[in-house]
Amino acid sequence: MNFSRASFSKLSLFGLPLAAGIAFLVPAAQAEYPCGSAGPGEIVVGSTQGGNGVASVLLCDTDPDYQDYPDYPDDQGSDSSTYYDPESAALELQSAALLLQLQQQAELLLDPDYLRYLSGSWRLFPTSISASEPLGEYCVASFLKASMDPAANHAPVMINLSGPGGDYDGALLTFSAEAIPKPETVEMIAVTLTQNDYPSVTVQAFNYSVPDLPYGVIAFAVPTIDAALAGMEDVQSFDVAIDGRSVANTTWHSGLRVRDEFRRCLNGQPYSTTEIDIVPERLKPAQP
Repeated sequence: MNFSRASFSKLSLFGLPLAAGIAFLVPAAQAEYPCGSAGPGEIVVGSTQGGNGVASVLLCDTDPDYQDYPDYPDDQGSDSSTYYDPESAALELQSAALLLQLQQQAELLLDPDYLRYLSGSWRLFPTSISASEPLGEYCVASFLKASMDPAANHAPVMINLSGPGGDYDGALLTFSAEAIPKPETVEMIAVTLTQNDYPSVTVQAFNYSVPDLPYGVIAFAVPTIDAALAGMEDVQSFDVAIDGRSVANTTWHSGLRVRDEFRRCLNGQPYSTTEIDIVPERLKPAQP
């Protein structure tokens, strides 16, 4: 986590004139004077002439380069108006801001919804979109997760696996993300897909947008749903690129469990669960 001066300026921490708090105590200039030895803030400048039974005495004067940094006892607080160190103050402000952000982050990490967004979660949709359609059609599994691309500022990436329905016998693997182009009409474009450590493949895919949604969509047509399910792995990474630029980068989990649930849907059976995530059970709210 990086902290910049600009971040702190938003809190008005650096808007204060530093010079206003600086007060150095410099002893006033004095004439030389007898002394036993040079003490704090003093320098020996000479000595008196001895003789006739009178010993020579050292002469001292104030040290023009000396700055008085008070030595406070351990059980007493220092007077901050006496000396102000801007570097030390800036470090203290940074430490305080860092501690505050860490506390806020810790609170977020206890929020199951936030953890679900960071780690990704699946939703399985009903076996059909209307009562008139036969069971086993239009099965959909949707995975949503914060982007793994730092440049995307954690904008979400959604993957949908759609089964056959109506006159369509194949399957679709679609990606939705903010960085994907949003054409006004459906277009066929060249897209490079990289999965796990396998070689990248460049194929033609559908590119379109959904009204009232800020995300573009890339859809890969798969000849059969069996082929799509056979290619599912438990943990699977995806990087979708257009003209060499990544537009969707994410990794799903629980792929094998989703595959099994999807097959239940294709067979006209109800899902055993409609939501799958990896948030620890102890962090989830108790069910009523």
